Amino acid sequence: MNDKSNGKLMLYLLAITAVTFIIGLILYLTGFNLFFNDLFIDNDITFAIFSVIDTKILVLIFLLIIVASWYIYDKRFAKNLAIGILSSYYFCSFLKDIFQDPRPATNYKANESGNGFPSGHAQNGAVGWGYLAYEAYRKDNKILFWIFAILLYLIAGSRLVIGVHDLQDVWGGLTIGFIWLILLIFLEPKVSEKLSSLSFLIKAILSIFIPIFLFILAILIFPTTEESYGLICGGLMGLSLGYIIETEKIKYEPTNLSTTQRIINLAIGLAITLLLYFGLSLIFPEFDSIIDHIMDLLQYFILSFILVTLVPWIFTKIQRK
Repeated sequence: MNDKSNGKLMLYLLAITAVTFIIGLILYLTGFNLFFNDLFIDNDITFAIFSVIDTKILVLIFLLIIVASWYIYDKRFAKNLAIGILSSYYFCSFLKDIFQDPRPATNYKANESGNGFPSGHAQNGAVGWGYLAYEAYRKDNKILFWIFAILLYLIAGSRLVIGVHDLQDVWGGLTIGFIWLILLIFLEPKVSEKLSSLSFLIKAILSIFIPIFLFILAILIFPTTEESYGLICGGLMGLSLGYIIETEKIKYEPTNLSTTQRIINLAIGLAITLLLYFGLSLIFPEFDSIIDHIMDLLQYFILSFILVTLVPWIFTKIQRK
């Protein structure tokens, strides 16, 4: 995509952000903050359908999309998608802990824990599904573009349907998410260019120091938090350090694969991902204290580091045979 087309797409994103904000503001000011909650909360069918998309399921879905993209499509795109989602997740969690906004009364049915504003499904979904839609648009794949765009709003709206968020939470989450998405698209090439000029050692140190600093900062400010800072920072550290090592030493390149190799690598990669995801969850116990956050940090560091280093290394050995 040339600079003109990319600029045009950025204008579309700005317009979508503005429209989302204005529509949400109008609905909020005209008394619709709990309208959709009250409309759907007694409908057991819609509740059963939309309550399937909980946070753990969404984390797993994005994980599988990221590793699939990494192993058979474009590892830089996958890296950007992962960092975009994880950084948004951190900022969203930080905002939740700052505002301490209680969930609406309609949450009695799903009994979701944590704070309300902003909705993580809305904000992180705007970044995740939005970046996928952006890539589909760049590649002129209209079918995938509309699938991702519909999923973005459908999953955000599901939080109103099952009553765990009010309009304010979802509207705020979408607006913040779209702004985060625009910043990701605009800043990523510039930041990547700056980082590429650094030595391997400096990049490795930064990939460890920054996530640990963010983790300690969040835990010190919010010692009783229910947010998943361990997951976020562990994932960021393993992903960043692993990506640096992989690109420097392993140099797996999915764009050079044949169709058969892509199918084999996808099957092996997804199988290892699921095995590690559920296996590590069994190995690392849950604690009702700060230790739980530290265990999450270690668990997701190991998971993400193995997925972006050891698995691609296995693929390079398979391809040579």
